[in-house]
Amino acid sequence: MAVLPTSHSTPRALTPWLARVEKWLLAKSEFRMVPDMVVPIPSQGPGALGTGGRSVGFVGFPSDYSLLILLGLLRSEVQLVGLATSLGANPAIAGENALSQVADHLEVPLLRLARVNDYDSISLLRRLDADLFVVASFDQILHRRALEIPPMGWVNVHPSLLPRYRGPEPVYWALANGEQESGVSFQRVVAGIDAGPILFQAAEAVRPRDSAGTLTRRLTELAWRHVPKVVDEALRGAAGEPMDLSKGSYYTSVGHRRIDGLDSVITADRLVRAGDPNMLAAAFHEGRVAYVRRALPVAADDGRPGPRLHYPDGDLLLLELSESCGCHHGEPVGSCPHDETA
Repeated sequence: MAVLPTSHSTPRALTPWLARVEKWLLAKSEFRMVPDMVVPIPSQGPGALGTGGRSVGFVGFPSDYSLLILLGLLRSEVQLVGLATSLGANPAIAGENALSQVADHLEVPLLRLARVNDYDSISLLRRLDADLFVVASFDQILHRRALEIPPMGWVNVHPSLLPRYRGPEPVYWALANGEQESGVSFQRVVAGIDAGPILFQAAEAVRPRDSAGTLTRRLTELAWRHVPKVVDEALRGAAGEPMDLSKGSYYTSVGHRRIDGLDSVITADRLVRAGDPNMLAAAFHEGRVAYVRRALPVAADDGRPGPRLHYPDGDLLLLELSESCGCHHGEPVGSCPHDETA
């Protein structure tokens, strides 16, 4: 059982621009994890949050998921001293993006780190003088020197009920495997992948027609609600409860999974929903390969019109196809490095 937060403080108010950004994010029906977001709401110049509180840094990506977690952190009674992201994750990170917009608005540094454990990156992180770092989606493993920088450690926000679905694609694999429950975990960061003690967890039911986008949307809001209380507990020194990794699971990254040639329409449907919108499934259909954004499993004798794939246990009605891969490469069919062969 995770250690529950005990603080009952009222979340801090955001600046008017950040409040508009938060409202815009929460109005979305699905969330992407692709780190290429630019907030379409112009800032009216620098803004300031309340002063005081412990100094905290944030590490993440310019994505729906990371941005809403960051906004939850900004509602905490802390002083944001800087942001950091992974430079090689997407070309958008080198230019204007959601994180750079927030950093400019709050007049705090944004560190674009190619290798977080290098001497130069360690020096930049130290200069932030953060008591604690909060991580929400990051593609680099922190080594000892980085982990030792903040006196109160690092807290990771992970979209699964750890130790289940450790690794980089927990929402994808939960849907691909037909899970009926998912959730979010706040954990202390230690050497290793998603291996640290649990500070807090909350569960969320997986709905029958969830995609990765709709499930991520609900999981992110679930985490966002709890960020202020969990951060307060972490700054008070809560150690968390160690995980038994032998009772968990680890899954690797995925590509654009080919669904033609599978032996079940149920499996094909799960892969389509798991891949939408971050890593679309693909299929060879009518003489070409296309990315599949939406589909519906139907009986073989179902009379609804439209393109379909045939399987031993039914058909998959292809409701929406895409010529673009939709992932962080943004390439046409046949050009994305994540494409898989049948």
